[in-house]
Amino acid sequence: MVKSLLFLMGMGLFAVAAAQTENEIKKVVTSYARAGDRQDVEVIKSLLHDQHRLVWNDGTKAPFILDKSGYVAKIETKEWGGDKRKVSIEAVENFDGVNATVKAILDGEKAQMRSIFSLVKVEGEWKIIEELVNASFK
Repeated sequence: MVKSLLFLMGMGLFAVAAAQTENEIKKVVTSYARAGDRQDVEVIKSLLHDQHRLVWNDGTKAPFILDKSGYVAKIETKEWGGDKRKVSIEAVENFDGVNATVKAILDGEKAQMRSIFSLVKVEGEWKIIEELVNASFK
């Protein structure tokens, strides 16, 4: 009886921790989208891993790949961003609390971005290391 109770308590704590981690991961992706909408370079920089890559593939030509500095430059010059997007997170996969993927749709006035984000936990913080995106412009 005591073992069963301890097991159930342990499972409950595990479920709470897993939900908390999932919420942290979702918050990073949502914060990233909001920062892009506001063209907030400092927040973008803080959420992206130093080795971040954006992979843009629309199926019409070779994928377009951009590193963190190139991506930040597009936001700084206001070439990208500035939309008002609704963030819909369709799936979160957490791998041992250190790696994660997020499937999300960022639906804005200018475009809809369907993205797969890869995140890594570094020094206690979740960072976006890659975004694989396909966009439809309106």
